[in-house]
Amino acid sequence: MVCMSSIKEVAKHAGVSSASVSIYLNNKNTKRVSSETKKRINTAVNELNYHKNLFASSLSTRKSKLIGVVIPTILPLFNNDYTNALLSGIQTRLSAFGYGLLFFPSSAQSSIEIVKEQLEKSTGCDGYILFSTGFCSMKHILKNIAEVQKTQKPFVTLNIPEVGNTVNQVLIKDLDIATGVRYLIEKGHEEILLLLGRAGGEHAKYLREDFMHIMTEYRLDFSEGRTLYGNYSAEASYNVVKSALRKYPDTTGICCMSDIMASSTIKAVQDSGKSVPEDISVIGRNNSLYSRLSTPALSTIDLHMHEAGLSTANSLLETLSGNIVPQKILLSGSLIERDSVKSMTEEK
Repeated sequence: MVCMSSIKEVAKHAGVSSASVSIYLNNKNTKRVSSETKKRINTAVNELNYHKNLFASSLSTRKSKLIGVVIPTILPLFNNDYTNALLSGIQTRLSAFGYGLLFFPSSAQSSIEIVKEQLEKSTGCDGYILFSTGFCSMKHILKNIAEVQKTQKPFVTLNIPEVGNTVNQVLIKDLDIATGVRYLIEKGHEEILLLLGRAGGEHAKYLREDFMHIMTEYRLDFSEGRTLYGNYSAEASYNVVKSALRKYPDTTGICCMSDIMASSTIKAVQDSGKSVPEDISVIGRNNSLYSRLSTPALSTIDLHMHEAGLSTANSLLETLSGNIVPQKILLSGSLIERDSVKSMTEEK
């Protein structure tokens, strides 16, 4: 039988004051309540099947101990290794301080509409973490930040390009630079393809510009067809790479902006009658499980996403505790060398 008891009923059952019950249930480590009283309260809580009403508590304390995670996408949130790694770091740190995370469904289409709808559903959250996705232009990103600012609640942005000095941000440097391309060139590769995620995404735009800059620096070909879009999908990546290899048969290196796209790229190369890395070298990004399970094992750029999530949570906790000075935390990726890249310079 389910029994919806109140603090007053718990106090009466335990033979203690309501104040003692409230103090103890809000802080199990409190020294204001004796050990004997704690035992009596625990017994009463169990016998009455009492559960703390989080929302009623938030009305009295004005704190819900809930953080809203605002991700402007209609795609499934947990079907993505990249996002999951970031959220894992966030959850690990926030849960240690008693905070829970809330995620909000949306039926809207544009990122601006999604963010507005998610914020409307999240009234009562103590703070927010605002993501960007491949669906967000810079115009949308700035509008989304402005919407969160209207709540007057602490927030931190993650997976968003640098936007100035008035916003708490955790920036992952290698989201916007084609580190893998430069690595392939240093290994002697000149005929290179770049496999990006979603066309129109802000990070994809920066990566394409950096690809052009690097190729120009080394006086190499960067024709439009050498920039591909795999939509972070295994199937789409396989198809677009296989088609590109027919158009650019002299390709010796492919730089992919996720490990799942890189794993599919290896399959596309092999099904085209070539070998990795003997004929074509492939490098991924994220250092996910895909990179270690691929055959051959993928060289990749570790973005340290779990650590980025921890940093995001730390920044938000500091703001929640009263630090009003905006922080800008910059994290850099690390090259992980495995078996999917061959040095061309050793052959010369």
